[in-house]
Amino acid sequence: MNRTRAALENVVIIAIVLVLVQTFLEDLAVLANWTWDVRRVLMFTGFAFDIFFSIEFLSRLYVAFINRRTGVYFWYERGWIDLLASVPLLLLSSGPAVMAYWSGSATVVGFAGILNVLKVVKAIRIARILRLLRVLKIFARIRNTDSVMAQRHVAKISTISVAVVVVAVLLLTVVFGFANVPSLETDYQTRTLEILDRIEAAGSDASELETITSFEDSIVLVQRGGTTLFSRYTNEVLAHSFGPADYGFGERGTLRVFFDLRPVNQEQSSTNLMYFGVIVLVVVAYMVLYSPHFALTVSDPIHIMSRGMNEKGYNLEVKVPPLYKTDEVYKLSGLYNEVYLPLKDRTSGSDDTDVLDLKLDDIKDILNE
Repeated sequence: MNRTRAALENVVIIAIVLVLVQTFLEDLAVLANWTWDVRRVLMFTGFAFDIFFSIEFLSRLYVAFINRRTGVYFWYERGWIDLLASVPLLLLSSGPAVMAYWSGSATVVGFAGILNVLKVVKAIRIARILRLLRVLKIFARIRNTDSVMAQRHVAKISTISVAVVVVAVLLLTVVFGFANVPSLETDYQTRTLEILDRIEAAGSDASELETITSFEDSIVLVQRGGTTLFSRYTNEVLAHSFGPADYGFGERGTLRVFFDLRPVNQEQSSTNLMYFGVIVLVVVAYMVLYSPHFALTVSDPIHIMSRGMNEKGYNLEVKVPPLYKTDEVYKLSGLYNEVYLPLKDRTSGSDDTDVLDLKLDDIKDILNE
């Protein structure tokens, strides 16, 4: 059972690493304008990962429920991270994207705030970075690398920091998306509505339509009554470069105008990559800079004192950095170095250990407090 559980955990860790790579590549593909064939593979890969992690979360939740540990799993074992990084992504991001592809639907320009809705939905993808917190370990210059306290402490502070950044990004995106704050999306929507009105007013005037389309690069296709009046790209280029989320269309009676949404998508992907980089840098900073500091000032001194009090032949002193000598841990380390170790050395080899036991109990009581 333990081997099976360990194997499953390794599979989950590998999946987490792969989905982080997939998330980065998915936004990079949009930003770099990769072909739709490549982006389609990344889209379905993200959908598969979201299904996998949703099933994993529901399985862990079920096991915790039948063992009456739901609260422990959700709060203390960070089940809430498993939730945020699985089910919402499946229902609001990758799932709708795959459904849009299968149905061949597009965005209807003129639907109130639709581009802002898309911005919110695409920003949700950044929640995948929360999965990074599932595999946090201390990889820096720490002597006592197996310190449960150090790993738990650094993992907790990293979790709080990253979760705050991700939740703040999502909340601000939602607020700005529905508060009509000026942005590329709102400007783009306003512009496309104006273009749609101009094309409708042009009627059957071919020269006016040619003038409008020559100055408006966002127009992809114009149809009236099922007849194509203008197409900026060939069918091969459209199939090669455009996915369901790369265009939107507006209607006025029998008039249909398709618009290029790739600039909007690229702006959102650029923002996502920026957030992705910031969050990774935050985690790396904790691992490289903060975790050695925590080990130096907390876990290493306690580790040395613990071994000294439990192993007769272990007499290593705690090195007290002058900068931190007033810290509570190093005040205790001073007592350990100056009182306990000399007393331990004097009483070693003799039967008179009452005083040593007394001092040992006192120091243990201080550590327990």
